[in-house]
Amino acid sequence: MFKNTLALVTLSTLAGLGASQIVGDITLYQLTYPESIHCGWSCPISGEWASVPQEIFDSYGCGVLVRLTYETAPFPTTVAPICDICTTCTDAEWEAPPVVFGELQHGTAPSLAVEYDI
Repeated sequence: MFKNTLALVTLSTLAGLGASQIVGDITLYQLTYPESIHCGWSCPISGEWASVPQEIFDSYGCGVLVRLTYETAPFPTTVAPICDICTTCTDAEWEAPPVVFGELQHGTAPSLAVEYDI
């Protein structure tokens, strides 16, 4: 009985690790529309997408949804898929097109402090 219980606890723990949630703070920079994006133009949803550092892209890939929340009241939020690799970004810097900034109620800002949730 003890072996079965231990195996069940171990499996439950491992299953939980696979579904872990990643949350962090980044500076989101507004980009101009490139000629192409890594995942292709079928990836963005209603013109929204995130361009992330290579390491994040390698971990999550095309189309994974990211919730972006502006860190100042009233805390507007939008959801965008990962669709491109930002070669100049760090782990604390991502890029997104103007439509994402509009959804975050700051369409003309060059950058925003946001929280991300994958």
